[in-house]
Amino acid sequence: MMLHLIQALFSTLAFVSLTGCANKMPHTSDGLRLTIAHYRVPCQGEGVQLCYLVSQKGGETEFFYDQIEGFVYEWGYNYEIVVEKLKTGEPMADASSFSYRLKKQISKKKAPAGLRFELPLVVNDYRVVKSDGKNCLYFGSVRINTGAISCDSLAGGQNGVFQHSNGGLRLVEMR
Repeated sequence: MMLHLIQALFSTLAFVSLTGCANKMPHTSDGLRLTIAHYRVPCQGEGVQLCYLVSQKGGETEFFYDQIEGFVYEWGYNYEIVVEKLKTGEPMADASSFSYRLKKQISKKKAPAGLRFELPLVVNDYRVVKSDGKNCLYFGSVRINTGAISCDSLAGGQNGVFQHSNGGLRLVEMR
């Protein structure tokens, strides 16, 4: 009887130990098919950042906070891709417990000409439009053609309506 109890206890400890190790090892699942929108939006994670707008299997569009290893994103194009979702070991506080890697790019289609979309110019009191002395930039990387409006005026606004233009954005209207 005592021997069975010891064997059961040992088996339970071995299982718990192995399960704990398994959770720390990378785990792959089936690929996720994502549709990614032609523009990115500010979102609040550990700080204000740009998120992809994604949907899965025609579902609702959601913010996607993580990076996708091997995926080269270009504003002005809608994508359909398949990613591999990997479980990470022990993520830092507030970090995702998954990482993503591109498995296959199914399509890359230019957004329709003239398509307008709205982006916030302020997120939680953080101004997302800055000047590099020569250009207005959205999040320090996406060039904005402001027309006759100064970069300072744009940076002082709440929202802007944009269109895609020559590798950047063209301001259509401020709101």
